[in-house]
Amino acid sequence: MVSPRYPVILKEKSVLAPNTLELTYIREDEAAISYLPGQFFSIDFFHQGEEKTRSYSAAGRVADLKNNREFRFAISAVPNGAASHYFFNASPGERAKMSGPFGALVLPRSDPARYLLIGTGTGVAPYRAMLPELELRMAQNPELRVELVMGVRRPQELIYGEEFEAVAERYPGFRFHACYSRHMPETPRHHERAGRVQVLFEPLAPEPQRDLVYICGNPDMVDEAGSWFLARDFSPRSVKREKYKFSTF
Repeated sequence: MVSPRYPVILKEKSVLAPNTLELTYIREDEAAISYLPGQFFSIDFFHQGEEKTRSYSAAGRVADLKNNREFRFAISAVPNGAASHYFFNASPGERAKMSGPFGALVLPRSDPARYLLIGTGTGVAPYRAMLPELELRMAQNPELRVELVMGVRRPQELIYGEEFEAVAERYPGFRFHACYSRHMPETPRHHERAGRVQVLFEPLAPEPQRDLVYICGNPDMVDEAGSWFLARDFSPRSVKREKYKFSTF
């Protein structure tokens, strides 16, 4: 069944990090935009006279999704990218079309003993959307554990990092790890590591019997990380993956 497309309007546009924006869309008819944290929407826009479609995970931190009226997503600039050109030059008030939600990168009804949430760049957007539900579940079950591992090239590219740190301060079961593949701060803090996200896989001591793994972001990282866990007796159902494809067309 094809999901219907509906008109949306760009409401807000803000800078999250160098070359990374957060955009907020609302429906033209002001109806609710319902989704499960972790799902994504497709947005249709025109570039050089041709209609293009790109998909983005919902990044909004929403407590009541039944009455949600906004779709927020993060986008990083891609050289010569059609979507980058359109969204980075779009102004509030401009119209587009949207369809969705799609995707199965969502939280299960019953929690595992531990979540391993792994993302690179804007691939942490679905985890940010999951925060309200994760906080509720950790409040109800103090034994629940969540490890959020984010990878970027340098500290300036970290998005939503302060929010993840704040959750880690409130809940002992939540830990945030930032991995920098190119440049480390002069004085790294306790949650900061040098290298790609893979440097933390062994230290986290993953166990197939207790852990549920989520991987989102750069396609190469998703493939490599997925293979790493599958080679260690994780079943495909215990490793949820979503790739962010970067297109210049």
